[in-house]
This record gives sequence, C-alpha cells and structure tokens, in this order.
Amino acid sequence: MSDDASVQVPEDRSIVEVLRAINESGSRFALVVNAQAHLVGIATDGDIRRGFIAGASLSDPINTVMNPDPVVAKDNLSKEAVGSLLSEKISYIPVVDEEGRVKGVISYRDRSIAVDAKSRSICVLGMGYVGVTMSVVLADSGFTVFGYDIDEGVVEGLRQGESPFHEVGLDAYLHRNLGVRLHPVSSLSEVEADIYVITVGTPVNPETKIPQIEYVEAAAKTIGSRLKHGDLVVLRSTVPVGVTREVVLPVLEEESGLLAGEGGFLLSFAPERTVEGSAVPELRQLPQVVGGFNKKSTAVTSAMFGEITSTIIDAGSIEGAEMVKILNNTFRDVKFAYANDMALVSRELGLDLHRLIAAANDGYPRDKIPVPSPGVGGPCLTKDGYLLKYSARGLQFQPRLTDLAREVNEEIPLALLKEIKSFLKNLGKTKVKVLLVGLAFKGQPETSDLRDSTSLIFLEQLNALKEPETTVFGYDAVIEPSEIEALGVTATTIEDGFQDADAILILNNHRSHASLDLFDLLKRTSHPCLFLDGWRAFDPEDVKELGHVEYLGVGSS
Repeated sequence: MSDDASVQVPEDRSIVEVLRAINESGSRFALVVNAQAHLVGIATDGDIRRGFIAGASLSDPINTVMNPDPVVAKDNLSKEAVGSLLSEKISYIPVVDEEGRVKGVISYRDRSIAVDAKSRSICVLGMGYVGVTMSVVLADSGFTVFGYDIDEGVVEGLRQGESPFHEVGLDAYLHRNLGVRLHPVSSLSEVEADIYVITVGTPVNPETKIPQIEYVEAAAKTIGSRLKHGDLVVLRSTVPVGVTREVVLPVLEEESGLLAGEGGFLLSFAPERTVEGSAVPELRQLPQVVGGFNKKSTAVTSAMFGEITSTIIDAGSIEGAEMVKILNNTFRDVKFAYANDMALVSRELGLDLHRLIAAANDGYPRDKIPVPSPGVGGPCLTKDGYLLKYSARGLQFQPRLTDLAREVNEEIPLALLKEIKSFLKNLGKTKVKVLLVGLAFKGQPETSDLRDSTSLIFLEQLNALKEPETTVFGYDAVIEPSEIEALGVTATTIEDGFQDADAILILNNHRSHASLDLFDLLKRTSHPCLFLDGWRAFDPEDVKELGHVEYLGVGSS
C-alpha cells in the first residue's frame, strides 16, 4: 500500500471541511464513504475545482462534486492485476474488500517499486533453517535467489537436492526451483545480487548468556565490499535491539564506502517469525513485519515480501522491528513458564495439573492456559529472553518477568532429572538402561532440529551418571539414526529401546507417540521401570495399572 497519506470523509461532509482535511493530511484526494463505511466516490482537487465552475459552493456536501465511479481494486486481486490498472493518468487506486470498505490505496509509485523489487536478484546469507526456507519460497515466487553458506558440505548437499533438515514441503520447493531460480553457492564471486538477506545464527554464550553477534558482523563485512548504489540489505537474524543500526550499518558503510539512505544503500530489519516444521507455508501466510532505515528501505523491503505474503506491517523503525521478534518469543516463554511453574506447585500439592488446566480451559473464552512440559527448548525461546536483557543493558528499568520465566523453564528438566536419578539409584543396580523418546526440541510441528533441545540436558546428565552406570538409548520419529549416534547415544528402534529398559523418558510431543502400543511395550521393560510421560500422551491411571511401572508426569504425582 502507498505511503502517501489519504483521508476518508463522510459523503455529507461539506466541501470546505473536506478541503481542510485534505490540506491537513497532505493528501491529493479524499476517499468518500457512506454511513456503512463503504466507498462511494473520490474527491480530488480537480473534482472540486470542476464543481466550483459548475456552481457548487463551499457549504455543499462533498458528494455533489465527487467522482462517484472511480477505478477501484478488490483486495483479493494479485499485485500484477492491480498494477495493470495503474498508469501515469490513474496514479492512485483505492483497494476495497468485498463489501466496499476501504483497505488502502495503491499508487503508481508502489507499482514501480514492486516491479523494481521483482526484477532484482537476491542473495540469502546462511543456509540454516531460516535461510533455506526463505530462499526456496522467494525462488518459487519468481525471484532469482543465491543461497550462500561458507559450509561447502551444506552447499553441495543443496546442489544435489538434499534438504539439510526435515521441514514439511521443503523438498518439493527445493527440487522445483533448484538450478532454475535457486542457486546454492559457497563463494560470493558467483553472485550478482541487488538484495542481500542476512539469516546467520545469533546464539548466546552458554556461560555468560551474552549474545554472540559476531556472525552477523562477519556477514555484514562479507557483503559490504560488494554493495552498489541502491542495493538493499535486510537483516533477518534475531538480534538485540539496536544491532542493525549500531553494528551492521557502520560495518556496511565502512566496507562499501557508501552511506545508508537514498544516495547509497538501503537497509531494513525484517524478523523471521515462522514456526519450525511449518516454516514454508507460514512464510506465505504470516504478516511480515518490516522496519526500514528510511521510507524507501521500507518500501522496497515491503515490495519484496509482498510477493510472498499478503500482509506487510511497518513497525515504524528498525528498532521497532527488532523488538517485535523479541516480544513474540519472550511472551511465549513467559506463557509456558506459567504452566511449568504451576506444574511444580501442583506436584507438591498432590494435584493433577493437566486435568485442572483442561477444566479451566473448557468452555472458558479467555486466556487459554498451555500445558506444562519437560522443558522449553529450541534455538529461539531459550535465547530471546537473554537478547531482551542485553537490549536493556544500561537502562534504568530492567526486565524482570522474562528472567523469571527463563529460570522456571530451565528448572523443569532439572527437577525431573532429580527424580529420575533418585529412582535409578534406588534400583540398587550397577548398570541401568534408559531410553529417550523424542530428541528433537519439539514434536509438533515435527522437526529434526536438535539445537537447544531439552533432551540434550537429560542426555548430558544421564551419560555422566556413574552410580549407577547408565547406558542411554535414543529414538526419534524424524531424526536419522546416524545423527542420534553422533550425540553419543545408541540409536534404536522403539521396540528394542523398551526391551529391558529401566527408565523410559518421552521428551517431546510428536503425534506418533500417542499411537504407540504402550502396554505391550512396557511389558518388555525391566521390573520396576520408570515411565516419564512428558506431554501426557497417556492416561496415568492406565499406566499405573501395570504394577511394575512407576509413572512420572509433569505437574502430577
């Protein structure tokens, strides 16, 4: 939609009042609507002048001089279809919904920006989850895309059509566009691009919890010397507030010899907010937030993303867009921490939190409470509270709630491990077998991502257990056995894993777990056996009927 201001006025508003509104808004026209807010016409300076020539007075209603039959576009039309209606003579077109309510205005300038963006080639730096999914969707939308990574193994795999991770829909997009509009590269000497999108990782130091932004800085240095006048750089990596302007911008200016803005290069931040496992469809469905260095940076970034999603939201600034991503993820972390905090309380009170949450949510239209879990993992929620804390360094006010949420969510797996270790020790055995089921950081939507998975906390502590000596086996419905073995775990089938196991720990919520023939499997285990049902996939009372199984839930006794 156009950045040009437009004003809506009732059809019975006087001409003089409309002229005043147009002048105050800086617009060239007024959108005239009826009592139901439906568009009934447009009044431009020219329409009003022609009305005066025909004898209209300043006190007459605007609907006496407006154009009652303007060119309009429906909001379900493609950008190409809307663009075909625009010309130098028809420079503005209102966009309306099916009922005629105004949704925005498209300008001739918007059309030129959109065409300009589509004609550009794009280089995406970092072929991880964010970079690969974005690259295939951009390529599928008609852009020429270079997917760059310094890891030649990753690049070669992509060239062979091999997805580096499991993601629904990714293979089809990759194979459809590979070698046509998508070109994986390990050297920028192969790249001719006008838009650079940085998607490299921004982990936090595991000891200090300080964000490691050197990968972003290195990416900026890599592309800085290649920038030309008018090129666009989009940072998509999650960063503390201020990094785009205070770190990336100076590096780009120094390396390129250009200044950010109209006379040099364009710069924006556009956060990635997709959920792993459904990233490809969500790139086309979710609104895209954009914060630009200037209006043109915002406009060109919006035009690029406008080719893959229908809704673009201007955050008002680079820093605003950076903060949006942190807001989304820290809120989720806080929400899950509430459930996990209640799980710790409920267990000590002898209450079944899952049952109580179901009762609290049933038919209640507000504030659905999430279920507790064995921990909140993954590469985003585990770090973004620390990014917020880093963003607020030096400020008078320091965020507190997000710190507490992280503390609770990090405590949950440790509390469970304490009970698991106690059970294993009390068996009186010198050697025990433990099966971990569900190693990826989440099960729904399914993913193969192990980064910051809470399962790794269980694995690390159990592998280190010497009394009794513990052998850990692993099964995951998605992750390849070779990748499981690389963790120092013995990969196994679900049946062999249950055989003679002293403890079974279900750690993620993959939908296949609920379909297991659990009671047949549990008959294979040692007597006694501990069963951690981390996501309440099974009825505790049913499991307890097997006399040799001790049931352990999150938020239940």
